[in-house]
Amino acid sequence: MNLKNFINKIFLKSKLFSFHFLSASICTIILFYFLLIYLDNYTLNGEEFKLPDFQSLTTEKLDIEIKSLGLDYEIIDSVYTDSVVRGTVFTQVPTPGTFIKKGRKVYITLNCLNRQKFSIPDIYNKSERQAINQLKSNFNTKSIKSLNYSDISSVVVKMMVGEMEVFPGQKLISGTTIKLFFGGGRGSNKIELPNMIGYTLEDSYLILKENNLNIGEIIFNGVITDTLRALVYNQRPIPESKLQFGDMVDLEIKQTLDTTISVDSIILK
Repeated sequence: MNLKNFINKIFLKSKLFSFHFLSASICTIILFYFLLIYLDNYTLNGEEFKLPDFQSLTTEKLDIEIKSLGLDYEIIDSVYTDSVVRGTVFTQVPTPGTFIKKGRKVYITLNCLNRQKFSIPDIYNKSERQAINQLKSNFNTKSIKSLNYSDISSVVVKMMVGEMEVFPGQKLISGTTIKLFFGGGRGSNKIELPNMIGYTLEDSYLILKENNLNIGEIIFNGVITDTLRALVYNQRPIPESKLQFGDMVDLEIKQTLDTTISVDSIILK
């Protein structure tokens, strides 16, 4: 008897083989059935729902709404816009109306509570086109043109917000309207910036005013109990820089200086 006949007669036709084959088949069917149930629960098949629109919800209301739906969220960005109330949801991903399942994460962009501030670039002696191109990304502009205005020769000589003159380096809220005044160009006379290190902030105001310059940003270091009596320990630009009429000077102040600073004598012009 050859091997093939032996297998057919002794093994394949035996009751033992039939029993094992049937048992294995039943087990396979049962395992496959439970696998389908597991996959159905794991993927939440058939439990999709339409994502609501969260725009204009505060973060507190968003948190409650998201959790009630069995979702998670992450704030990924913030913007400055007037299209929705400040401090509320501006956009979301996935977008409203998308069918999603529980456990999905929604990515949120908020509209900031406070509007961002930007520094005014130095646009003095720039043409109207050049000035507007530099300002338009952060500010609105309004050109005030005299009867002698010329597209070729007129340049920015003055900037104002409302009734107040503003200067390069000064920080304004995004979207502020800056009025641009045009003329034949700013003067070429340069002002030498005095050394104000070691002087009080109050004295520094007077020094800058006498030199036809303006205070820019005031940067506080440590606890300041009396602002006007606080002392300047750094300034930008540095002393003896050549500036023009109306330029801004940033001052860094402390209530007291750690060391004695030798201050050059300053001649008020």
